[in-house]
Amino acid sequence: MKKIILALVIIAVLVVASGFFSLFYTVRKTCNSAKEKHGGKCQTALVAVLEDKKATPKEKNDAIWALGQMADSESLPALEKIYAGKVPEGREPLNEVVSQYEIEKAIRWVKNGNITSWMYGCLK
Repeated sequence: MKKIILALVIIAVLVVASGFFSLFYTVRKTCNSAKEKHGGKCQTALVAVLEDKKATPKEKNDAIWALGQMADSESLPALEKIYAGKVPEGREPLNEVVSQYEIEKAIRWVKNGNITSWMYGCLK
């Protein structure tokens, strides 16, 4: 019985760790893409994506998500600037529009933090 419980605990730890790694990897990938286009540090480059008129809605939504994951207060003014103040009804097509839902969520995470924001200190 102890071996089964130990095995379940190990599996649970591995699942949680792989989830954290996946989030970190995706944020890092988004940061690297933004830095290639705009230079500078990760957060600055992600904000530049939001301000880039040539960036696609998908690129902007990815940047918004990454800024929300990082939950750093320095990104709050840029997020608030593009927030319309209301999330539309229904699902927003992330490849076609800058998602007000994603912006609202990112603002909430920046203001309140999230469970994974501690992981991104090395990217800022």
